[in-house]
Amino acid sequence: MTIIQNRKQLPNFGVLKNYKVDIEQLVEFCFKNNYFDTKLYNDINVSSNSFMKEFVIANSFSKENFFKDSNEDFLESQLYKQRYLTEINNSKEWQTYGDKETTIFGRTRRLNKNSSNYNPKTDEYNYGKRNDLVVGEVEKVLNMFKGELARVRFAYLAPNFSLKPHVDYDPSYITRFHIPLITNKKCLMGIRKRKEEYRTHFPADGRIYFLNAGHIHWAENNSTVSRIHLIVDTKNQDDLKWLQPF
Repeated sequence: MTIIQNRKQLPNFGVLKNYKVDIEQLVEFCFKNNYFDTKLYNDINVSSNSFMKEFVIANSFSKENFFKDSNEDFLESQLYKQRYLTEINNSKEWQTYGDKETTIFGRTRRLNKNSSNYNPKTDEYNYGKRNDLVVGEVEKVLNMFKGELARVRFAYLAPNFSLKPHVDYDPSYITRFHIPLITNKKCLMGIRKRKEEYRTHFPADGRIYFLNAGHIHWAENNSTVSRIHLIVDTKNQDDLKWLQPF
């Protein structure tokens, strides 16, 4: 019987023991195939007309309040951008769900399949279909995970910009991992718990890092250069068997 752990049972930050990415090969592959061209990182910008448009609109409260500068246009950001490696598993029955804007406060209802407010286009579990970018070294990395994939994306954080403190999903629903690709010691991850703040740096050393996104957390880029992480969400906790605190 698999025991599911929640945010209170898991460390703030962790690393997967015995998981090792060939970071040099991965970074070289990404450069060669323009995966680091941040002009293509537009999947949380509504004007891009990307396949994540409805997901972004449905989560507009978070996007507007935590992930962008207040001076930027509605659901448009050049300071924090993503490029997705997975997409929605399309279903005809989901076509009845439009671009309805919802808030973070209704998240529990819209993710509950037994609720009349359930919206499959906001459910991370429905975004595990790999797209055409998942080839070569990227595919090798994703194949390392034992847990079934949910959303996977490259995430760009601009120089001298920080995401605001926020809560995403409890690890009992989605387990989140970071693979740093381009970073430096001034790029930090933060967590606030019981009024205490904890910060750490995830180095680009080929290790796979766990982030307890069920607690209030944020990301900081206090440097003058870009930060890029590969963020992998899984639908279960199979990989946490090898988790150790970091």
